[in-house]
Amino acid sequence: MASRPFDAKEKERASLQQYVFEKLAGQLYYGQSQEDREEIILRILTDAKAAMPAEEKKRFLADILSYEPIDEEMKDPGIEDIMISALNPVYIFHQSKGMLKTKKKFETLEQLDLFVRKLLAFSGKTEYKPINDLHLITTERANVVHSPLGPQITIRKFRQTPLSIIDLIRYGTMTYELAAQLWLYSDGLMIKPANLMIGGMPSAGKTTMLNAMFSFFPTQERLVVIEDTMELNTINKENCARLECTEDMTLRDLVRNTLRMRPDRIIIGEVRGEEAIDLMTAMNIGKICMCTIHASTTREIVMRLENMPMNVPTDIIPMIDAFIVMKQINFEGKIRRVISQVSETGGVEKKVLLSDLSTFDFKTGKLRDLHPSVVYRDRLAEAAGIQPTVVMEEIASRAKILKSLDRSNIHTITQVSDFCSMYYDNPKNALARLGMEA
Repeated sequence: MASRPFDAKEKERASLQQYVFEKLAGQLYYGQSQEDREEIILRILTDAKAAMPAEEKKRFLADILSYEPIDEEMKDPGIEDIMISALNPVYIFHQSKGMLKTKKKFETLEQLDLFVRKLLAFSGKTEYKPINDLHLITTERANVVHSPLGPQITIRKFRQTPLSIIDLIRYGTMTYELAAQLWLYSDGLMIKPANLMIGGMPSAGKTTMLNAMFSFFPTQERLVVIEDTMELNTINKENCARLECTEDMTLRDLVRNTLRMRPDRIIIGEVRGEEAIDLMTAMNIGKICMCTIHASTTREIVMRLENMPMNVPTDIIPMIDAFIVMKQINFEGKIRRVISQVSETGGVEKKVLLSDLSTFDFKTGKLRDLHPSVVYRDRLAEAAGIQPTVVMEEIASRAKILKSLDRSNIHTITQVSDFCSMYYDNPKNALARLGMEA
């Protein structure tokens, strides 16, 4: 597609922007204040001997630190992905409306090239490669691929405040009862938390679900979180090591190293290769492990684990206590993310035995309970030295607590985390806050 060339004034301004972006490499990072970033840019402008009136300098700073022409889309909390295919119209994926075409586009390849340089500067990178996976200072993730027609850019946005379990219940992702089951999986009465895998296809809500469950982790635990690109939000977890893959440190390298970091719980953003064996090894020596995996059913998760490139022996797969599958659906014209299946492992008889607890009914748009937890319930009861009925009563009690939290409008991830921490320390006081008796 032909593009309009810069005029002389635009060319001069673009040349100055390019100079600034080159000098910015490695100087910007997440957590900096706007004032600090502006000060760095002003220093670069001074070094470039770029004399300009105060108002023009102010506009220049705003241009450098903005995402124009998609600044509006970057600030819209309802937009999850922004797709730029060279000079074609920009497309977005909206969390409730799905894929939409916008009126925005880059007018020239020069303008688009400057935008790519901006993304590189905002990620701390200096080299433009054929494939670039960038983590931006404003928390978004950008994937930039070279193409003869012009850069192909996909920007994945993340919520500044992640959704909590209560938020997900309100959105119809799960019921109070299933949320209570997930709570029990997460803390295991402080005796035997469950090893979990959350499956689903891309954009099904796997990471959102995993992040929401962080509220249920006991505060005294040491967490090690490993990701290809940082997406999880661990702001409420102080004793947490955050690790990200690089060209020199593969996911498998980092998973193997976690055992030297004294973890109580290991979280992997996504398992997809040989690191699955190392994760199972960590489970085998008593570490609690959780991760996401691409698969559309719980049986498909098992099949992926058994086959290339994971090659996990079938006999050890039941160390994973439960599988949860997320699905993105279009129900009555709206995009929803729901839990479509929950299964517990029950040993091996030629193949891994799975006991389905819940499944999503696509006709009614609701989660349907099939069977109560039996396998994990009995494992937990035995480990705790209590009757299975006590475990069932605890799940029912927690469902009531979650319902009361919702009614009391205690719903943010920080509020839910604080309540769970209080509940673990002093259940009586925590319940009294909700007007409930222990």
